[in-house]
Amino acid sequence: MNKQKPQQSHIQITVRFVEKRNGKKDVFDARKILSSLNHLTHDDRLIRRTNALVLAQIAGYSQIDTQTIRQLITSTLTQLDHPELAKRYSEYHPSNPKNASFKQLSFFNL
Repeated sequence: MNKQKPQQSHIQITVRFVEKRNGKKDVFDARKILSSLNHLTHDDRLIRRTNALVLAQIAGYSQIDTQTIRQLITSTLTQLDHPELAKRYSEYHPSNPKNASFKQLSFFNL
């Protein structure tokens, strides 16, 4: 369940907890989003831009679920005109990260 804090005048990450699929709460770690994006592509500019936009969208929440974060990343990648990366990200299942891997796509590695 997502809980939003009152409107703020500037962007400040206030997310403290992430609710996992199994219902357990974990401490929010923004580095996990960055890590997922780094596994998805080597395009540093796209990684930074996507990360910043996603964090800005969740800035006002004190608690958010993992599915919402995944949807925000997917929709942000699509809005940034990278539907192929959005599709790869949505197909990735972090419940088994050792056996799952992204096919890394980058304009730098063509």
